[in-house]
Amino acid sequence: MRYTLSFLVLFGLTTVAVADDAKPAGDVEKITYDDHVRAIFREHCFTCHNQNDAKGGLNLENFGATLEGGAGGEVVIAQDVESSRLFALISGAETPKMPPGQDLIAQEKQDIIKKWIELGALENSGSKVKAKKKSGLAMSGPVTTGKPEGPAAMPEGLWKAPVMELQSTGAITAMAHSPWAPLVAIAGQKQIALYNTDTLKLLGVIPYPQGVPYILRFSRNGEVLMAGGGRGGYSGSVTLFNVRTGKPLVTVGDEYDVVLAADVSPDLSRVALGGPQRLLRIYSTDDGSLLHEVKKHTDWVTTIAYSPDGVLLASGDRSNGLFVWEADTAREYLNLQGHKEAINSVSWQPDSNVLASASTDGTVKLWEMVEGKNIKSFNAHGGGAEWVSYTHDGRMVTAGRDKVAKVWAGDGKELAKTAGFGDLTLRACFNYDSTKIVVGDWTGEIRVYQVEGMQELGKLKAVTPTYDQMIASLQSEIGTLDKAAADQGGAAAAAKQAWDNHLAAIENTKKASADAKTAMDAANAKVEELKKAIAQSEATQKQKEQEAAAKDADAKNWAGEIAKAEQSLNQINAKLADYGKKVQDKTNALNSAKGAQAEHQKQLEDLKKQLAAQQQAHEAAQKKVADLDAKIAEAVKQKETTPDDQKESKQKEIDSLTQEKMAAQGEVDKLAAEVKKSTDAVGGKDAELKKDAEAIAAADAEVKKLQAEAGKANEEKAAAEKSIASAKQNKQTADTQLASAKGEIEAAKKAKDDASKEMGSQQNLAKRYGDEINKHAEQLKKLEEGKPNVEKDMNDKAAAAKAAAERAAAAKQDLEALKKEKADFAAFPAKLQAEQAAMLTGIQTKEQAMAEAAAQMAELEKQMEAKLAEIAKLQAQLDKTMEEKSAVYAKLRDSKQKVEAGSEEMATAQAKLQDLKRQQEMLQNVYQ
Repeated sequence: MRYTLSFLVLFGLTTVAVADDAKPAGDVEKITYDDHVRAIFREHCFTCHNQNDAKGGLNLENFGATLEGGAGGEVVIAQDVESSRLFALISGAETPKMPPGQDLIAQEKQDIIKKWIELGALENSGSKVKAKKKSGLAMSGPVTTGKPEGPAAMPEGLWKAPVMELQSTGAITAMAHSPWAPLVAIAGQKQIALYNTDTLKLLGVIPYPQGVPYILRFSRNGEVLMAGGGRGGYSGSVTLFNVRTGKPLVTVGDEYDVVLAADVSPDLSRVALGGPQRLLRIYSTDDGSLLHEVKKHTDWVTTIAYSPDGVLLASGDRSNGLFVWEADTAREYLNLQGHKEAINSVSWQPDSNVLASASTDGTVKLWEMVEGKNIKSFNAHGGGAEWVSYTHDGRMVTAGRDKVAKVWAGDGKELAKTAGFGDLTLRACFNYDSTKIVVGDWTGEIRVYQVEGMQELGKLKAVTPTYDQMIASLQSEIGTLDKAAADQGGAAAAAKQAWDNHLAAIENTKKASADAKTAMDAANAKVEELKKAIAQSEATQKQKEQEAAAKDADAKNWAGEIAKAEQSLNQINAKLADYGKKVQDKTNALNSAKGAQAEHQKQLEDLKKQLAAQQQAHEAAQKKVADLDAKIAEAVKQKETTPDDQKESKQKEIDSLTQEKMAAQGEVDKLAAEVKKSTDAVGGKDAELKKDAEAIAAADAEVKKLQAEAGKANEEKAAAEKSIASAKQNKQTADTQLASAKGEIEAAKKAKDDASKEMGSQQNLAKRYGDEINKHAEQLKKLEEGKPNVEKDMNDKAAAAKAAAERAAAAKQDLEALKKEKADFAAFPAKLQAEQAAMLTGIQTKEQAMAEAAAQMAELEKQMEAKLAEIAKLQAQLDKTMEEKSAVYAKLRDSKQKVEAGSEEMATAQAKLQDLKRQQEMLQNVYQ
């Protein structure tokens, strides 16, 4: 069966719609396939993804084929980079990285492709951006919640004893939470533990003698718990349990290996299961018959889930096979390709429009159910995603190999994650109102978290304790609670005492404030008297200070004159010192120049002597060269007239003279160079002597100039010293007059200071009392402000003491109830045997009554036969005989009814007997 268009529209499953053209905001430059992207694809991708060799079914040679995608679906989702698999592969975010066997495409090229997708994946400059397609992530259409009208199902009277006493547990193989009650089911060895996720208390244990449950699911209304599992390589089945009583309702499947995946249809009419046999089997829960067997999977079936509306069925396997089937016919509806590794879990969005799949490749993918397109893909867990589960509002929770569980929005945005576990997390589920999550890991640790703030609320025990262990734990807890109650009682008494002390402190503060006010008033009165005395002293002091000010001005004036004269004298002395230094420096420079001149003159004479010697040697060398030239010419001339047998000897002579000439010429050249060098040195030394003479003349002139300026400065110094002596005499006279005036001021100041000191003392006293009053006022304010807090603390402590006492009392009641439950559990086998014996007695009584009725029926039948014979023989007595016949028939009908009623009662009794035998056998098998 395929959805028709009208059906899809009716149920809100048409999730993809094209809106009016939309324009990008602002003046953003267009990035298009033709102008920008195709060139990058040509350089890096066309070798493998072209029209003739489209690996993976993907052809990137043209725009249309690129958007169409490949065998795994679309690879470019316009305006959604995160869901575009092409970008995830070329950026290295997912594997296999593209292009294969090469470095990643350059970052600037990646940015161009990313921007192209973000801006709408346009074909060319004339293309327009389309409004972003609806992804189908928002729930739409009818959501079949299955919420019950009355109270949600909770366990009632289940035993809490573990089926097997274990010291530790292994991995959490299965977990499920009731959709409408604070109830979580956790798989264990041959049992299913039920916990209250509000109180974190154990509610009961359902025995599962088939082995280990590998899948648990609650029915849509929460009344039924489905468990699938078994024993690996031996047996497997699926059982439906009544959540309230824990009793099995029906068991289907007789597999030769364990059941790894299963689900029950929303109407509870069918169970789909799968496992290592690679088969998807669908059974009827009415009679346990096999309805369908699907052989499409090529590896272990690892996950199965019915859609909430019951229309579709999804299944995944260990070789990344993911299919959606028509639930009624088991015909293939969709083949969802995109995951690279095993499918570990699937879950349906509550409106049945979207399927979520979690894979070992680390991703969670969301699939719409119209065409089976992958509308969202996000990396959920590094190393692999083990579980995904939707809640009522469309959020998801996942678990994975990175040792955390995460909560996601319906669009794949991460909302929160747990703290790390000790090992990889395997299962995670929301509670009934989606405010909490329960998470289990490979080591068997189970934590409960508040989703808001991801605060850990506590832990659940995968290994359920025995009654003795629970009683011992509760007894220990009662001791703690009793101590807490005593502590809280003591705290309440202390808080009451603090309240009484607080009220007393308020009264004491008020009295101290009044006493300080009286003392402050007396001090202020004394201050006023002293202020008058101070005013009189200040008037006298002011008059004397005016007289002293005039004297002080004279003294300061003369001091200023002295300072100016001394400053001028200092400047003159500095100038004289400077002149002396400069004269000395210039004299030293003059002497140095004269010494250098003498040295340079001596060096010149030496150079001239050296030059004369070099010139004489040069002339001698030139003469030698001329002599050798003459000899060579004579030898050449003689060679011409020499006999042939002597020419060789003559040539040797010429060669020898030529070599000697060359050596002599070399000496001439060498001596010529030395003559030139010495001539240049003599010229240079003459120049130095001229400079020395100029420097000596300049230095001599400067020395004379400085000596003249120093003479003028000495005259200025004598005048300044005379001015200083006169000013000092005048200042001494002014200082004497000022000292006399200051003595008169001191007398006035002393009287003022004495009065001021006394007034300061009184003012400090008044201030201290004022500070005390303010301090008391502030203290009183704080006391009044703190009064409600102290009162609240007293009331809170009293309430806490009461609550602690109530908790201790409740724990004691729980202890008594647990002890009674333990006793009832111990007596339960004997009770079952007694009921069985009573049933056997009743059955025997019924069998005896049935035998008597059967004997009576046989006797009546004999009588009937006799009467019939008499009828044949005694036709005359027909009327009478017919009456007797009627009476016999009436008795016969009555006997038959008794026999039939006895048979029904016996059948009922036998069924009840079988149920009692089964419970007894279960107790014997699992509680051993």
